[in-house]
Amino acid sequence: MSRRAIALSFIFALSACAEGPAVTANNAPAAEDAAAAGSSAQIMILAKGMALPAGYKVDPNRTMIFGTDERWTGRLTYTAAGSADEVFDFLHREMPNFGWIEISAMRSDNSLLTFTSESTGRLATINIRRGSVIGSTQVDMVVAPKSGN
Repeated sequence: MSRRAIALSFIFALSACAEGPAVTANNAPAAEDAAAAGSSAQIMILAKGMALPAGYKVDPNRTMIFGTDERWTGRLTYTAAGSADEVFDFLHREMPNFGWIEISAMRSDNSLLTFTSESTGRLATINIRRGSVIGSTQVDMVVAPKSGN
């Protein structure tokens, strides 16, 4: 019995580490596909309307998403397989395809991108940090409603 529990725990842990394909406006997963794919894809359905670089891996311990569809708010945290510059370029290029308008961009060791969405009334601030020696890039995407004037 304990061997089965250990084996199931190991399989679950490996599936949680799965890397996702790039999410662009042309290949965003449908809800039924995400439910079949597991937790990372299910988080992406909750965080609908965002571009994600190839090889992303959601950090469920630091991700907090409230709401669904394209009006969610919260923080989506993930690592990406590409360099910080590749992730920056990808998000800079792909976020407008999801209806986001760039407000500001600053590329450095700790890069920042800020977008607004007129259709959903939200702001997105994306912090891209160069990763460790193994090369993963760390991304924090914070999405919140715009405050009124």
